[in-house]
Amino acid sequence: MDKELKREAKKQYLHYFRFWFIVVGVLLVLTVGTGIWHALKKETGRANTTAPTERVYDYADILTDEEEEKLREYIARKEAEVQADFVILTFSQPVEGQEAKEQYGYDSTDWEHNMMNIADDFWDVNGYGFNKNFEGDGSILIDNRYQGQRGEWLSTSGKVEDALGTYDVENVLYAVDTYYDSDPCRAYMRYIDKVCSYLDRGSIQLGPGYYLGALIISVIVTLVYATSHLGKNRAKDTVAVNAYVNGGKPMLRNKGDDFIRKNVVSRRIETSSGSSGGGHSSGGGGHHVSHSGASHGGGGHRH
Repeated sequence: MDKELKREAKKQYLHYFRFWFIVVGVLLVLTVGTGIWHALKKETGRANTTAPTERVYDYADILTDEEEEKLREYIARKEAEVQADFVILTFSQPVEGQEAKEQYGYDSTDWEHNMMNIADDFWDVNGYGFNKNFEGDGSILIDNRYQGQRGEWLSTSGKVEDALGTYDVENVLYAVDTYYDSDPCRAYMRYIDKVCSYLDRGSIQLGPGYYLGALIISVIVTLVYATSHLGKNRAKDTVAVNAYVNGGKPMLRNKGDDFIRKNVVSRRIETSSGSSGGGHSSGGGGHHVSHSGASHGGGGHRH
């Protein structure tokens, strides 16, 4: 009879605390599942192999050969770290007014609109993007040194577009502005660093210890909570089932191109027409659709 009483008492306890056992099970599944998801999500290398290998197009000739090479090496290192492409394009060309529109085939007379189109088109036609071409992860900074129309424009794509809001785009542009006149090479490196900082912000690296710790803590918290609600006195082998169960429940206390190569193609940079979308005011950060139908973000500063 004692064994039957103990078996019945155990059954009642398991039944009453079934919710907490389910909680522990769910936490276990989520913890292990999250670890597996992060492991599978981890990139194994560059997926886009069709885009040009060139990253620095100094058509305005404002960089020395040494500075260009320095930038290429720096970009290669950063691309491997954050798995996003970084492109720099300098040029000296009018992008504003009716005469420029007719000469270069712009679809607007507005500085901001044409700078945006040049940046987006250069990215799209070359098929840049770390994980895939055309709409892959990365960004391009274009710098127009034409007298009276100087300024830079940042175009973002993929996860970089997702990571950078209006305020973030402004901060990248201000970082460039700091050395825009005094040290262009450093200004471009600041652009890369600043974008990387926002990508790092959204990609916390979680090691195996995190998942094990999360599981242990979850179990401990659940057990502490459950045991704190048990009766003060543990039943003895000879007590009746009613000592374990009161009204069917345990006794308880009440207690979240190479498209354009420097040595092959002329330095005239042309754009097509038909861009749609908005959000391209100076210092923008807005999302829009390029001529190619790709989604981009970004903004610019005019000097």
